[in-house]
Amino acid sequence: MAYNVNPFLERRSERTTSDQEFALVFSPKILEKLSDEVLKGGVHIFRSAPGGGKTTILRAFTPSVLRSFWRSKGNNELKESFPQFVEKGVLHDQDGPQLLGVLISCASGYADLLPNASPVEEGPFRALLDCRVVLRTIRSLSAFLGHASDDALDSIDLEYSDEAQNLQGIPKLSSARALAEWAESQEKRIYAQMDSFAGQSNQSVPSSQRIESVLWLQSVRFMRNGSPVAVKRLLMIDDLHRLRRKQRDILIDETTVQRPGIPVWLAMRTLVLGDELLSQGAKSGRDLHVYALEELWGSTKGIHQFLPFAQNVLERRMRQQDAVAGNFAQRLREQLEPEEVNVYVQPAIEALRATLRPHENNARYSEWSARAEKKSEESTLDTLLELFVTRILVTRDVSKRQLSFDMALPAEAIDDKDNSSLRAAAEILLHEELGMPFYYGLERLCVMATYNVEELLAMAAALYEGIVAKQVLRTRHHELSPEEQEKILRDAAVRRLKFVPKQHTEGTRAQKLITSIGGYCRSRTFLPNAPYAPGVTGVRLSHSELEKLQGRRRPLGEHGDLLKRVLSECIAENLLVLRTSSASTARDAGSILYLNRTLCTRFGLPLQMGGWQDVTCSELIEWMLRGWKPKKSLAMEI
Repeated sequence: MAYNVNPFLERRSERTTSDQEFALVFSPKILEKLSDEVLKGGVHIFRSAPGGGKTTILRAFTPSVLRSFWRSKGNNELKESFPQFVEKGVLHDQDGPQLLGVLISCASGYADLLPNASPVEEGPFRALLDCRVVLRTIRSLSAFLGHASDDALDSIDLEYSDEAQNLQGIPKLSSARALAEWAESQEKRIYAQMDSFAGQSNQSVPSSQRIESVLWLQSVRFMRNGSPVAVKRLLMIDDLHRLRRKQRDILIDETTVQRPGIPVWLAMRTLVLGDELLSQGAKSGRDLHVYALEELWGSTKGIHQFLPFAQNVLERRMRQQDAVAGNFAQRLREQLEPEEVNVYVQPAIEALRATLRPHENNARYSEWSARAEKKSEESTLDTLLELFVTRILVTRDVSKRQLSFDMALPAEAIDDKDNSSLRAAAEILLHEELGMPFYYGLERLCVMATYNVEELLAMAAALYEGIVAKQVLRTRHHELSPEEQEKILRDAAVRRLKFVPKQHTEGTRAQKLITSIGGYCRSRTFLPNAPYAPGVTGVRLSHSELEKLQGRRRPLGEHGDLLKRVLSECIAENLLVLRTSSASTARDAGSILYLNRTLCTRFGLPLQMGGWQDVTCSELIEWMLRGWKPKKSLAMEI
């Protein structure tokens, strides 16, 4: 096997990757999240930010890749994948592939067609799509039957059900090779018209009044030696975001109206939804099903479902190299050593003493102080967390209590008030004030990916370079320390934000808005009494504020339209994560815009979702145009 220099740099869906290599790095965990409905008749739309895994899922169901899984079913590295495909009925243990998956891409050709090239609007687009589906289907049939060339086509006869009588643009030929030749000729005619100068050509460009390829695919029967083959079919159309909007609408609407009896998968980037993203609107019905890949992991278990998938992806990549022995997780140290923790104990004690000093003549905190002094004799992470938890509790009590009630608080009260959110707040405060590493370990790496495979691989690639460098230098410890991991990951987060202007249409304004939200979240997170433990990582627009952006009256004018575009692009490109906020007795419903978790690392914020603050559209417009400016003094909040 040829090993990659850095296996995390190559994206899994790249066409340059062989089918066998693709099968080896494909993580079957994603199959567990796919509903059984996706293999039933109807239109199924998969959408995500770039790198969300759309093309990876589609390619896994192509005949050549399925055959690679089947041929390598005894391979120890594929023992997880093969049973998943068998369970879904697309592979058989003895007979191989059972599903004819037809994959085409909209990445080239379609958007170049002139909208008015035919009396029938977008007729050439429909014709080009149909001939490509037909051609790709017949070529995929050869791979399905296990042939590397098209020689097997001569043994394939075509028959048609009564449903095919409605076909007008696709000829009902009985020879697979003859139909493939027709499709090739049709495609050449369309390209010849596109290439002709100023549209001058003696030939008329092929045109169709409707998309027929779905109807053809579900009505044609492939016969080999008198027996039907490839009875199960799946049509997969990738890169819909590369089409013009009119073309995309036609494709989705016409295939949905046909109520296909076979599954039709359409994959596109979330960006194409534009302003619709802010309302989280995606139409679903009996024949149209929409799946946001990031939301596949967004159930009540959240990151705990994404973790096994992400770890599986990383370990499969690690096996594709031979520069470093062992698995990926073994090279990332998960804990601070006692001598590393000890560095922060005395500063933590001093921080607590500084908080208690104004009250040293007050017996109210005497037992808390004594417990902290005793605890500080142990140099453990738990000690550090309790010292800062105590400090937060003292600050909260000072801000709330009445001076006439200065009774001593029992030491046990700390245990009663302590909880996971408070300890998480203490840990991020330790990072902020004392510089104790926070962004390290495999689990936090996976959280930082924000459910996006490409972001996961980008950060893993940076860590891998660090692992290899340590091995080259022959250091005593081969794994990356928490401090080394954090430096690498924070550098990657800085680059993530730095390149936003180069990678996005409204990149400069998006970068300024993201930076402003990050600064604002920091100002609310690092208040002395940690009122929003563990911290604030997002902002919320109430329903009434959203109406200002989406309503017909446009009260915010051009600036409101600009903000809507910037927010939509940030959501689509995974810079902001949109979550709904239900109404309560104290507030109306709304939408929360959380920072991407990698960007939380850039701003030194916690990685948990939950903490947010209400803002107005006017504030966001100000931040987008001129940036957020911190207040002169920080005050505690109750």
